[in-house]
Amino acid sequence: MNRFVIRALVSLCALCGVTANSSAQDAKPAAAPPHAAILKDAKSYTGLMTVHQKGQSLFIEMGPAEYNNEFIVLISIAKGIGQTPLLGGYSWGFGDDWVWSFRKIDDKVHVIRRNVRFRASKGTPEATAVGNAYTDSILFSLPIVAAGPRGGDLVDFTPVFMGDLPQISQVLSGFVFARDRSNWSAIKAFKDNVELQVAATYASGGQAEIDTVADTRGVTVNVHYSISRIPQTAYQPRLADDRVGYFLTVVKDFSKQSDRDQFVRYVNRWHLEKPPGAGEGPTPPKQPVIFWIEKTVPFKYRAAVRDGIAEWNKAFEAAGWINAIEVRQQPDNAEWDPEDIN
Repeated sequence: MNRFVIRALVSLCALCGVTANSSAQDAKPAAAPPHAAILKDAKSYTGLMTVHQKGQSLFIEMGPAEYNNEFIVLISIAKGIGQTPLLGGYSWGFGDDWVWSFRKIDDKVHVIRRNVRFRASKGTPEATAVGNAYTDSILFSLPIVAAGPRGGDLVDFTPVFMGDLPQISQVLSGFVFARDRSNWSAIKAFKDNVELQVAATYASGGQAEIDTVADTRGVTVNVHYSISRIPQTAYQPRLADDRVGYFLTVVKDFSKQSDRDQFVRYVNRWHLEKPPGAGEGPTPPKQPVIFWIEKTVPFKYRAAVRDGIAEWNKAFEAAGWINAIEVRQQPDNAEWDPEDIN
């Protein structure tokens, strides 16, 4: 009976033109997802964002965590030209902090620099007026090239960083960003921040004379971008006092009731909190401000750097804080990266 069944099946297959191996031969391998070809041979970095570098291109996978948050972007000069303001180690940008958000519009992602200068209380007529009167700045409209490996939107961020985003050409008169002579110097991704560094070359006709540059037809400046999510904390802003000088952050608040002006001036200060059960007298903070001295600092300077930072504790003691600042030395055998904001 079993032989009859097998023979019957073989005969039926023969009538249909199908051999025992035909299904395996006819089966086609599943097509690779589009991102496989786009990211072939790319280097991937996973942290706050998932970043993929392929040659001079940079792709970031965007999802709800990116679309529903605000990020602070800090720019600095990692390697300069020995001329002010392009000096290695200098922060770049002397206006508002760069606060970015990302918005998906059809098959594009907009990179938005938020306008942090004006505000009003939510739900008020003033808030509607502020929304109608002032706008954020859309810096880039970037293509979504495919669905990413993790299911998000794979976005080509190359135009953002492989260009003159910091507008260095405004201080290098007669120079333009040369993309064909620029490259990625470093890319790092940590849990709460992403660090990007571009060796950005600016080209000119060579007529300019800069004593510290070998040939002004090509000037390279390493630009460092630090991107981190703005954290939600219990920080309470403190209003400035006219009797004492501070560095300030100023906002125009249209909900403010004042006969003088509608500007609100906040002190730029550290986030220090009293520990639970602390009395009225001087106390150590719940969490001190910690400065790390990198292991790259030469041995002969470390003590002076430490003492200079710790000197600020005298001022904090007068304000009611004990040991508000701690100075720690990164061990010379440490493997952790000081660019990790944690």
